[in-house]
Amino acid sequence: MSLKDETQTHQTAGGDVVRKRSKRRRCGAHCKRFWWAYLIAFACVVVLVVCLVIFVGVPNIAQDKLNEAELDIQGVNILNTEPNKFLMEVNSTITTDGSIHADVDAFTGRMYLEDHEPHVAFATLDFPETSADKMQVVNISQEVTVADMDAFVRFNEWFVERETLRLTIEGETKVKPAGLDRKYGVTFKKTLDVKGLNLLKGTEVLVDSAELFLSVDDNNRNFYGEADIPNPSHFTLEVGNVAFHQYIGDEDLGHLFIEDLILYPGSNTVNVSANLNQPRVLALLRTTPDYCKDGIIPFKLLAENVTRDGNDIEYFAKGLAVANQTVDIDIGAIIKNNLGTTIECADEED
Repeated sequence: MSLKDETQTHQTAGGDVVRKRSKRRRCGAHCKRFWWAYLIAFACVVVLVVCLVIFVGVPNIAQDKLNEAELDIQGVNILNTEPNKFLMEVNSTITTDGSIHADVDAFTGRMYLEDHEPHVAFATLDFPETSADKMQVVNISQEVTVADMDAFVRFNEWFVERETLRLTIEGETKVKPAGLDRKYGVTFKKTLDVKGLNLLKGTEVLVDSAELFLSVDDNNRNFYGEADIPNPSHFTLEVGNVAFHQYIGDEDLGHLFIEDLILYPGSNTVNVSANLNQPRVLALLRTTPDYCKDGIIPFKLLAENVTRDGNDIEYFAKGLAVANQTVDIDIGAIIKNNLGTTIECADEED
């Protein structure tokens, strides 16, 4: 008898013949009897898979795509500065691979220094609703109130002193993929490498514009001129009126002033004035070999205060006072241009 027969015959000890159904027929009969149970089980599996896709898979995919998106800042303007607030304008783009079509809700982004623990936000920025297009332009203009003054002072100190620093923007938002009615919670977090002011290295007082007087005027100034200040960052900063201490070595020899200072990215030509202790400067120029040979003296500038519209702007003042900004000034050439005399080294006159 073939194994493919649907029934098998067996003879008992008493001689009776018993026919048994094959496994295939028994399975078929079982399925016919309990089809409803299998259908329910299949439906449960389908529902489970769909739920996992909707509640786990889609949010994870959305978060991964948001993580892969690139935030690029083309420019930041800090304007209308006041003691605890300012106008912040940000021009930026968000770039994705364009594989997911979705709308991203507006959200509030917290800004903090990535490399300083704990992560305390110094300000918040309101990002508008965007899409997940391959290239999305995001421009923001809003008045920002300083969320934590200590954190904002620290940001300004790092920004003034360092060549680069890492700034993080983080916020909670929701994403709605195209074709779905549900929104999914995601975290927007981007850490940017931001160029700092690098202590304004390369600042130069322009010799041809400099005017040196033997006595002070009604403003208590005896020096006027122009300076070229480089700003290597993408930030435009409406700083205000800045007063600097001027040091030669460790000796304080007067003040330098810049009125209505606005630093734009790139080169900035600004008006400067000063109250110099001229007799002491001349003495150092004559008696210090490193100075008298070429007439160039390295002045160290350290901010004393910053004001705007009569208000103290503490965060800029402390930022500019974090370290000395060294400026080489050709005092010898300025004296010759203004007074018609050349300062010789003291040992050459003896």
